[in-house]
Amino acid sequence: MAPSVSDNVILSATEKDASLADRNTHATRVAGKGADPEKKALFASVTKRIDYTPKIGTELHGIKLTQLTEQQAEELAALVAERGVVFFRDQEDLDAKEHVKLGARWGPLHVHPLVPHDQENPEVIVLDSRLSPSNRYNTNNSWHSDVSFEPAPASFSILKFDEIPEAGGDTVWANGYQVYDDLSQPIKTLLEGLTATHTSDIFRIFQANTGRKTFGKLNDSEHPIVRTNPVTGWKSIYANSVFTREINNISIAESKWILEYLNDLVSKRLEYQVRFHWEKHSVAIWDNRSTFHTGVPDFKPYHRRGLRVTVSGEIPFYDPNSGTQAQAFEVTAKAIIAKQEAADNAKRDPALQLA
Repeated sequence: MAPSVSDNVILSATEKDASLADRNTHATRVAGKGADPEKKALFASVTKRIDYTPKIGTELHGIKLTQLTEQQAEELAALVAERGVVFFRDQEDLDAKEHVKLGARWGPLHVHPLVPHDQENPEVIVLDSRLSPSNRYNTNNSWHSDVSFEPAPASFSILKFDEIPEAGGDTVWANGYQVYDDLSQPIKTLLEGLTATHTSDIFRIFQANTGRKTFGKLNDSEHPIVRTNPVTGWKSIYANSVFTREINNISIAESKWILEYLNDLVSKRLEYQVRFHWEKHSVAIWDNRSTFHTGVPDFKPYHRRGLRVTVSGEIPFYDPNSGTQAQAFEVTAKAIIAKQEAADNAKRDPALQLA
């Protein structure tokens, strides 16, 4: 059996910490809901904004995550919910304790029932390729939403890599809003009435292979396949290839077909995806309620090491009166088109450039 502690990382539970994860709870408020739609406080500190795609992925420069005001933190939570994932560079002062402080602004922090964590901060999981045994059940190339097996799964995740490989090791996110929006209406209607069972089966396999003891119960939970994000009010697909075992109240064959179809959309439709190349001290913050992600397992023989904090969210729900990202994007698209047309007109008529 692996040792319980290695380099200030708790690898396996002992008697005193065998129930840490059983204290996990759900959020009592929705971080980011009701924030300034224009996010004036946040963007006042931003020196550069890079939207990786029109609908998912934004990089912000000029922000120090350890120095956010309460208003900026709320507006950032709203931006993450809208953009799916937001990236930052040069966050060298975001250590484990600051990591915890940032996440705790948005809700109760999740303690993972099996993944190794920081010795002083059990809410901080340690993602170190050196800690993975040779017989590890490899999930690096599997799309998922963090801890969706929990009754109140993750809202936001905050990941920072302090050690990166010389090549490879990117992370890719996919847009659950857009997966939903592009479905035909009959399929949307079908899925909106269904729930699915999300399980800890993958960690049970991992536990059997490694002998590690858990920090609490490995949960299974039922969640709606179409979920409403409480910050944006938009509908998103909420089923993934790692934790979603089956769709309830339909046949095994029907469940398998639907889940495989949804997983194919997530993993193969490039227009739903955004890819991030890590640098030392880079940080990504994403909304698990409306995105999926996967690590790209292409960095051997190099190693990487990062810390992640996961914020527990609300119990997932579906509101049939929810809106969609597609509806909201119509306004954004019109503004983009108007700006492009103005620029084109200015090029054709030099006099407009002086206006």
